[in-house]
Amino acid sequence: MNHRTAPLDLRERLSFSRADLGAVLPELNRTLSAEGTVLLSTCNRTELYLSSENPGAARKRTLDLIIHRAKSDAVEPLLYIKEETAAVHHLFRVASGLDSMVVGEQEILGQVKQAYQSAHSAGCTDKWINVLFQRSLYVGKRVRTETGLSLGPASVASVAVALAERIFGELKQREVMILGAGKMAELTAKHLLSQKVRSILVSNRTFERACELARQFHGSALHFDDALEQMDRPDIVICSTAAPHPVINPEHVARIMQRRKGRSLFFIDIAMPRDVHPDVHRLDNVYVYNIDDLQSIVAENIARRSGEISQAERIIHEKSDEFSRWLAAHRAGQSHSLKHAPGLQ
Repeated sequence: MNHRTAPLDLRERLSFSRADLGAVLPELNRTLSAEGTVLLSTCNRTELYLSSENPGAARKRTLDLIIHRAKSDAVEPLLYIKEETAAVHHLFRVASGLDSMVVGEQEILGQVKQAYQSAHSAGCTDKWINVLFQRSLYVGKRVRTETGLSLGPASVASVAVALAERIFGELKQREVMILGAGKMAELTAKHLLSQKVRSILVSNRTFERACELARQFHGSALHFDDALEQMDRPDIVICSTAAPHPVINPEHVARIMQRRKGRSLFFIDIAMPRDVHPDVHRLDNVYVYNIDDLQSIVAENIARRSGEISQAERIIHEKSDEFSRWLAAHRAGQSHSLKHAPGLQ
């Protein structure tokens, strides 16, 4: 499922953190009757890629697992299942950024690579999965270098900053707080710095990591609990922690707003699961924008990049057909090479 097929609350229930993968992947491989399993879980999608000698059983067990985790069989119509050439084509589109909320985003290629490496390290890939994912990385890189798909705001972080500009206009006199010091927070800080914000406050559960990011962007680091108490300082709070539950609740923000004396506070919550409790937006002068609220800016990106999308689709179509021919030949015991084929692992 992804941002187009499922609402945010359901995507939260079905998301997995990177730390989960080492334990989850071997169990998935056993449970799903699979020879190879890759789990791709980002803020906008959770996808399982399987190689199985018994696809019917794998399909049924996968559906049962998802229904169990979602705690509802109403999830089934929101899922998509792709097999053979359709699955190859889909993965190539994902790795190229064509299936992203922000078309052309650059983070997704790294996320696909990380998902594959996690599965490979856990011993959960077979020959077919290895070649498929190595090929997807090649196709994603080719689309990036041969098209203008990634030009301009092309990431969740950059679009989040663009949203802040829509709200405030220029950001030069604004103070920003970033909760979470992972890759998404780092990208957000980079885009904010380019807008010459007045100051950046960085906080993370691991204070050393917050200090590292603050030094990199000439900001100030705060301990996590201190940051929550000093939330009366910033105009914009960008949330991108990896917490499994909301870290900002209505009661806390209500106390903060009393000290702000009517000054508006804007949260841009790009975390998955969400960092900001859904009821926070009910407070006066508090505005919360989450991942799904970025869609309006995304629509503009898609319109601007229509020509580049067509070129990228041609590359993906060519390479998915080439991969399918290679797969069919190898299954038939014939020798057939891939152009610019990556080495097998």
